[in-house]
Amino acid sequence: MMKACLAGLWAVLVVLVAVPVAAQPNPPSLSTVPKTIHRSSHGSVRQVVPDRPIPVPGSGIRTLDPGAAALAHIAGLEQMFGAAADLVVEGVSRRAGGSTVRLVQRIEGVPVYGAAVAVALRSDGSLLSATGALTERIVGGYSSGGELPSARRTAVARAAELSARGAETVRVRAASAAWFDPGLIDDRRPDAPAVPAYRYDLAAGGRLWRIFVAAGPGGAVLDAWPAEPALDRVVCDADSHGEEGKLGIPCGAAGSYPVVRAEGRRRVAGNEDANKVYDWMGDTENFYRRHTDLGSLTELIGIEVKDGGGKALRATVRVCVDACPYANAYWTDEQGFVIGGAVLGPDVVAHELTHGVTERISGLNYLNESGAINESMSDVFGEFTELTSTRGKRADRWKIGNGTVSGVIRDMKSPGSAPEPQPEVYEGPGWVPATHSDRHPAPDHGGVHTNSGVGNRLAYLITDGGTVGGRKVEGIGLDKAASLYWTVQTQLYPSADYPALANTLITVCHNNIDDKIAGFTEDDCARVEHAVEAVRIPLLRDRA
Repeated sequence: MMKACLAGLWAVLVVLVAVPVAAQPNPPSLSTVPKTIHRSSHGSVRQVVPDRPIPVPGSGIRTLDPGAAALAHIAGLEQMFGAAADLVVEGVSRRAGGSTVRLVQRIEGVPVYGAAVAVALRSDGSLLSATGALTERIVGGYSSGGELPSARRTAVARAAELSARGAETVRVRAASAAWFDPGLIDDRRPDAPAVPAYRYDLAAGGRLWRIFVAAGPGGAVLDAWPAEPALDRVVCDADSHGEEGKLGIPCGAAGSYPVVRAEGRRRVAGNEDANKVYDWMGDTENFYRRHTDLGSLTELIGIEVKDGGGKALRATVRVCVDACPYANAYWTDEQGFVIGGAVLGPDVVAHELTHGVTERISGLNYLNESGAINESMSDVFGEFTELTSTRGKRADRWKIGNGTVSGVIRDMKSPGSAPEPQPEVYEGPGWVPATHSDRHPAPDHGGVHTNSGVGNRLAYLITDGGTVGGRKVEGIGLDKAASLYWTVQTQLYPSADYPALANTLITVCHNNIDDKIAGFTEDDCARVEHAVEAVRIPLLRDRA
């Protein structure tokens, strides 16, 4: 009887073992779902757009912290972008209908300069798109001794050479370890690995320079370029002076030029430069509050000077550098906004403040095509600010510098007709073809102030429309254009080129339709694509 029971039990076990177990389906991932892939000119993945939003892997929860949701998608991101090291959350930007999470790449805790992926998410954590560039190979490592004094001396010497000033005048504003991959600075150098380096931001000759020096004894300069970007308002008055020492001090800090106006104070008698800049900084703050999801511009780029007043947008007016009146303006994260009387205009003020926004949000490098886009973004948001302000000069629409002593600097509608003509189509007449690096300098650091004409004309066509080569391109209007460009700003990456800008404009437009943002329609997205075609930016994409 016992043998019979055992035999029956064995038969049951055999039957149980023989029953096939249903395979568990793999959760959808960016690497496995149907998608469109946008690539650089050398074939590297720069943007991935799934046909349908990808739910958060491994979670039944529909609403997550955006950072946690982005990290849940990380396996697919690493497979698509070829990450050679860890990705960590750097920041979260709000966008209508969801958020953009910026993931940066680190090797043993040290950042890889320019290595970032912006992940566009819906409010439930599902992935709409991923845009960026990561390093795929690393060589070497850091010594245990930390930064070598020789590396700092090398950076100071190079800054002195670039600015044609004495080394004793150079000031190191910031220094940090940072892996350096030349392919993340310029897509034309895609094959080199990331190597250990030190990043220096140095003030010399009235501007900020970014210099990378190889880590280790005898480290050479790997690359160098000017780092131009990058509501509480404080305005100082240089009174037509330009002492180098004071220009390096943010307004209101000990030793700065005198503060002539601060938040809530009355207008300054006999100093309209200070009053106008004060008003125009407020207009820029108002534009970003009303037309983007940024929130407070002051909170993002305001500077604290330990005066008990907290962060503030700080400006120094009536500056004279090399000539008076000074026909230029600039922004740095250390000093704030500096402007000469010859270029005093609302779009110029908003332009320079937007350099600070770009430095913090997308981090676009200030050289080659990414630098041209950096400059164009400042022109675009500068013009948007002027056009939406009650003080704006709408009669001179799309002319940067209108109404200033220097006159029109750039014409966004017709870049080729500006006092200093710019190209109106990608790689067309007037395009600066050279690629800038520290070893192979190019004019204007690869044409950042020249090739920006393509981005400017594109923004004009997207907003207002126009006729190009006998073909009519219809615009989407200022409100939609402002919404579109803000989200694009959150999704670009430091070395983004014009194809990346074009692809991101189109992708964001279609995402806005899905998310029912600002009333975007398929017609709007067709108009955006027609504008891209009109300025002849190639769309490098394939299906997978």
